Amino acid sequence: MDKIAFTIDGSDIVADRGTTILEAALQNGIYIPHLCYHPALKPSGVCRLCIVETGEGQLVISCRTPVEEGIVVKVKSPEVDKVRRAFVELLIANHHTDCRNCPSNRHCELQRVMAYLRISKKRMRPLRLPKEELPLETLNPFFDYDPNRCVLCGICVQACEDVQGVSALKFVGRGYSTKIAFFGDKSQCESCRECMLKCPVGALLAKGDQKKV
Repeated sequence: MDKIAFTIDGSDIVADRGTTILEAALQNGIYIPHLCYHPALKPSGVCRLCIVETGEGQLVISCRTPVEEGIVVKVKSPEVDKVRRAFVELLIANHHTDCRNCPSNRHCELQRVMAYLRISKKRMRPLRLPKEELPLETLNPFFDYDPNRCVLCGICVQACEDVQGVSALKFVGRGYSTKIAFFGDKSQCESCRECMLKCPVGALLAKGDQKKV
């Protein structure tokens, strides 16, 4: 397979032709913040956190942009940081804050992104909208869904559709009311656990495994 040579933040990288910038970076130990990417699934580019700067200041989504010969990629730049931080702060402002009692505590991709950008929960509190916690949804016979922890990355929906070919999970609602919901006959769910295993923030919990929010 042809090899492509380029640079990321000044480091020389060689990757297979057709590899995306995000894949090449992760393969070489270079972290690019992301939430909706999973190596087993087709990149969707939903979260927009993996943006990088290329060429003459052009911002691209690295999970959907293939590497090119001689391309110069910047993961860290003032413009990238400004845009990426805005995306993350919007997510956090609408996200639950009780990390200690979350089953994904210390294994949460959103926590990793916050640490990378040095965003503190204390600073984000004034941006949070006053609202009541949404109830845990327990319709599925195998797992519960906590909409307060969900970041709407779509990984669970994609895993259900592409890996299992079942489509038992769907996005429902619009705007701030958007959430993930069980769709159709309960017998559609095969309890494969792919959605739970791939969830980056612990919004999908095995029955009896949730901690009090």
